[in-house]
Amino acid sequence: MKGRKRIKGISRIDQKEKRTHGFFVRLCRRGKIYNGFFADKTYGGKQTALKAAQQYYGELQRKHKPMTRKLWAQIPRRKGRSGLVGVQRVVVRRPGYNQIYWKATWSPRRHLVRRKMFSVQKYGAKKAKALAVRARNSGLRNMAE
Repeated sequence: MKGRKRIKGISRIDQKEKRTHGFFVRLCRRGKIYNGFFADKTYGGKQTALKAAQQYYGELQRKHKPMTRKLWAQIPRRKGRSGLVGVQRVVVRRPGYNQIYWKATWSPRRHLVRRKMFSVQKYGAKKAKALAVRARNSGLRNMAE
């Protein structure tokens, strides 16, 4: 089997039984999928079909920009008790007692996660949550795109 160079967003489809040969293009942005098929026969061969597929993929990328990291970080992913993304109530169970915290989480740059925890015992429930929300918002403001 030949080693083929992989092209992001473009797949080769060869189905002899259905006489389907060409390149399939797919791009997903903000939950919507954009796709297209470029048949060898329509474009006069593999090379021209591939070039058309690459051109179409480039147009899709220019037209539909990816989300910024800051926007991505604000998407609700699960239901939490706080109702806020990146702010959670945490219970650390120890033998004989439990410690309760409000935790703020954010990512100032790629591959780096920051967390800050505020004790309910030290600050009280409302103030600990407010401090966690403030820490999260501050972290988002300083977030690199």
